Amino acid sequence: MGITQQEARDAIVGSPAPILFIDTCIFLDIVRSPVRDNIDANSAQLAQTLCTYAQKTPREVWLVTSATVRAEWLENIPNVKLEVSREIRKLEKRRRHFLSSAAAANSVQYAYGISEGSLQLEARLESISRALLDECLVIAPEDIHLIRAMQRIKQYRPPSRRGKSEPKDCEIFEVFLGLCGEFRTTGFHEKLLFASSNTTDYAGDNAAGIEQELNEVNGKFVDSLPWAVAAIEGRA
Repeated sequence: MGITQQEARDAIVGSPAPILFIDTCIFLDIVRSPVRDNIDANSAQLAQTLCTYAQKTPREVWLVTSATVRAEWLENIPNVKLEVSREIRKLEKRRRHFLSSAAAANSVQYAYGISEGSLQLEARLESISRALLDECLVIAPEDIHLIRAMQRIKQYRPPSRRGKSEPKDCEIFEVFLGLCGEFRTTGFHEKLLFASSNTTDYAGDNAAGIEQELNEVNGKFVDSLPWAVAAIEGRA
């Protein structure tokens, strides 16, 4: 469940602020940040910063997502936590092996220090990711979004492409575009940001169609939490 596109628009126009529409991978990246080098290590802190901005009076950002994103988060978070747990165990094993080798070479017993597993980091990061999700206005996809998503697929427009239809991603992007369209003629001058780390489908060689559509609604694509926060703060 979620609210309608119209309900989201009505809420936002009553307290204008930049809009950050968040894709599934951004939420999951918060949990994966300790074990993936391509994800900013400060992702959790930045997520908490966004929640703070959304809770201020007057608010400094509207956090928005789709009901499809929320469903994908619920579906994927258990496997993401398992991935992080496995990588933490591997890290501990490598460190024990390294220190044992160093001790053998130097005839010195080195202090092991804190156990990574004892931090229970994956649970804490899940909590932060969920808090960011809970702070969002969640828009339920409507028939018009589903129809336009199917049109994207038939025309191979990003995030769809030949051999890869990406129906859920197309639907999520159409929810964002639909919300942007609500503001096109209302004199709304705040930033409209779409955040996704899925640069394979949204950026690079596959991005031409997205750029054109974003320009039409005065929207912008950001591929990480650091970029999103910088844009909201006027630094990017």
